[in-house]
Amino acid sequence: MIDKLHHYIRELSIRRKTMEAVKKQNRAFEDGKSGGSEEIKTLEGEASALREKIRQLELELEEKAKEASSAEANAGALKKQSEGFLLEYDRLLEENQNLRSQLQSLDRTLSRSDSKKVS
Repeated sequence: MIDKLHHYIRELSIRRKTMEAVKKQNRAFEDGKSGGSEEIKTLEGEASALREKIRQLELELEEKAKEASSAEANAGALKKQSEGFLLEYDRLLEENQNLRSQLQSLDRTLSRSDSKKVS
């Protein structure tokens, strides 16, 4: 009987210590919770600001993508235009060469006819 009583007293002591430890943890949790709510609000504010920043950056990205697409289209148009100019330049160069050849031919013909008249 004394052994049982001793056993129950020891068990009661262990349970009291466990209960005190749980109470301390609960107090620490409550203290952290009240101080943590401020921290949570701060973190939520930062998260909201970051979401807004992401939204702005996404809008900016879309705008830049549209600008890039427009610039590519303009570059393609300019490339085609420059190819057209090159073809026209080559045609004019060839025409110029033909006219020079005709002029030289006429000059030779005229110089021969002038030399025949003089002689």
